[in-house]
Amino acid sequence: MKHIICFGDSITRGENDDEKGGWVDRLKTHCIKKFLKTKNNEICVFNMGIGGETTEGLKKRFVDELRTRLIENGNNIVTFAYGANDIALLNNENTISLEEFYSNLIFCIDFALKEKTEVYLINILPIIENINSEHQNQRKLRKKEDIIKYNNRILEISKEKKIHHIDLFQTMKINQNSLFTYDGVHPNSKGHQRIYKKIKKVILNSELK
Repeated sequence: MKHIICFGDSITRGENDDEKGGWVDRLKTHCIKKFLKTKNNEICVFNMGIGGETTEGLKKRFVDELRTRLIENGNNIVTFAYGANDIALLNNENTISLEEFYSNLIFCIDFALKEKTEVYLINILPIIENINSEHQNQRKLRKKEDIIKYNNRILEISKEKKIHHIDLFQTMKINQNSLFTYDGVHPNSKGHQRIYKKIKKVILNSELK
């Protein structure tokens, strides 16, 4: 048995996917179907996404939330998909500074590694800037340059901690306008399907075809 525990914000939670509830639920359904077909190698997927959450919120809940979902033999995977709310502007400054963002992720990653989990760090999706500006108030306004800056830090963390890095930014840049909903930030069903296919390929690779 394996547990895949997915931490993140509303994108992880599956907001705006009116077909299958987001990439995590798509992964969960895939794993259930595979198990029912083969009757072995069960993989349980946990959706730990909370809408609007930053890495500060993650840090407060992470230890308890992770511990209750780990299986004892250490066959666990943890994914982190954060940054979209951390970079959002509050009084013309990022809600969570780059330094705090780094510190919060390091705290959670270190604990996950101590618990002998396999860790995947997922970077921030692109946004459609003109739509983002039109539909969001200042608190939720996001800038492309901040996405690049925070994504660079995510890549640095993955190298520093020798953990897996999943680049969804590049994955979602292709035909970008068709992959997002009205706000230019949240993927639509087509976008979640693309994310799901990418993450399934990276995480499950040879284990589930």
